[in-house]
Amino acid sequence: MKLLDRALRIVLLAGVAVALVFALKGLDLNRLWSALVSADPAWLAVGALANVASQSTRALGWNVMLAGQRQPIRFSRLVRIEFAVQAAAAVTPEGAGELIRVGYLSHEGVPRTVTVTIMFVRKFFSNAGLIPFLLVVWWPGSGVPTWAVVTAWVYVVVLTVEALVIVRAARTPAAPTRETRLRRLVFDARTALGPVRRPRAVAEVTAAALLTRSCDLLALFAVAQALDLDLPWAVAILVLLALEFAMVLPTAPAQVGTFEVAVLIATAGTFGAVEGLALALVFHAEQMLPQIPLGMAAMVEGRIVRGILEGESR
Repeated sequence: MKLLDRALRIVLLAGVAVALVFALKGLDLNRLWSALVSADPAWLAVGALANVASQSTRALGWNVMLAGQRQPIRFSRLVRIEFAVQAAAAVTPEGAGELIRVGYLSHEGVPRTVTVTIMFVRKFFSNAGLIPFLLVVWWPGSGVPTWAVVTAWVYVVVLTVEALVIVRAARTPAAPTRETRLRRLVFDARTALGPVRRPRAVAEVTAAALLTRSCDLLALFAVAQALDLDLPWAVAILVLLALEFAMVLPTAPAQVGTFEVAVLIATAGTFGAVEGLALALVFHAEQMLPQIPLGMAAMVEGRIVRGILEGESR
């Protein structure tokens, strides 16, 4: 499986490189540099703050899902671990960030099975938070290409299937009649889905996801304003949708290259290559640069490191 994963990663990275070469062939680097250096600092600051807020709101969903744990975890700790996860994901191979989350929460008394289960559920709600905004893409006269409309529907269908699986798995589990490691893991995972059985908890996690997506949109529009680009609402939603699909692929740390290709595809027909790449580079930088120092500051806290070590020793 490792060999297959490496081969797939190499093929995808090669595909991204080829796509960038074709998309940026003949690019006017002087125009690109001029667009980047002339960006409005005030709007860039708004975008950076919106990205920081977006990461903070992600911790709200974890706060709801972990509310039933025996040992309460302060919201401030969840915010710090969120930044630590994002910082690690930005500078290390895929999956390293989530390892930090598992280690931290293990130190806080949360079993690894529970953390991994909530991780998948939180990802579902985060993705579902984009669905209400897709109405702009489907709206008659939105101007987005047919492939984008179809992609949005595929996105909804996939999430609907995931929702059915989660609802089915979230039913109150019966204790395993015969104790085995696998049965215990399944029981713990289904028990971790307890908040999904409570309508209020579902509403709170959904609200947190909508707030996160609103912050993402604010950050994107702020970057567009900084670059003096007239970004239509439908195209902005399409950019976020394209980035969601890009995140599914095994890529380089921080989605380098894949992120830019996704934005270029979403903005094709609206902006030229120079404007699209400028938007992609600045938006990407504004997501990564604030997260890295904030996340590193969180990771120097000894409890995170100890949590990873203790989690690995169990």
